[in-house]
Parts: sequence; C-alpha cells; structure tokens
Amino acid sequence: MSIEHPPDTGPTPENMVSYSEQLLSLSIARLTALLATHDDITPAAAREFGDEFRALRKALEIAYHERANLQKLKGLEAGAASAGLDTDAARDEIRRRLARLRTAGGGGELPAGPE
Repeated sequence: MSIEHPPDTGPTPENMVSYSEQLLSLSIARLTALLATHDDITPAAAREFGDEFRALRKALEIAYHERANLQKLKGLEAGAASAGLDTDAARDEIRRRLARLRTAGGGGELPAGPE
C-alpha cells in the first residue's frame, strides 16, 4: 500500500485527513504482516512489535488530530458565514447607552450632537 499524492493540490484539511487515514491503514497492514510472520516471541520480535505498536499509536493520534482540525475548521467556517454584524442593533444600543449617560449626568456633560 502506498500513499497517494493528488497532483497540483496543496495540503488542504481534507487532504491531510486522507493522508493520515492512509498512514493509519499502512501502519495496521504492517503490524498485521508482522504478527502473521512471528509464531514465537523473541527479544528481537518484541522490539519489532513495540516499534510497530508505537507507529500505529502515532498514526492513530495523527488521524484523530487531523479529523478534529477538519471539524473545527468546518465549524469556524459555518460560524463565520452565519455571524454578521447587525449595525442597526449596535447603533440603537449606543444611542440607549448615551441617553443613559446623559440622564445620569455626573461630572461632565456629553455633547448632544448628532448620534
């Protein structure tokens, strides 16, 4: 199994998820092949198993991390698309606050100029 690199595309979040899943599949295949070839556990085989299990764990962490990044980016994009600034509501809120400050008076007066 080899990792496929699509031509002329940069590292998009979707590509990174795909690459990490391919890495995970490759790691699982290597560990499976290693398990199939060893009937008895020797110190050398134990080291190989340990190395492959560490590689599998790292590939799994990468895959989860990339999936989480993709979900986070999709959530941010959805939030940014729906989050608009309501200038009319902001203007009304500023006017209400200025009116309260004028009513309260205090040490100095606010100019009654255009709002």
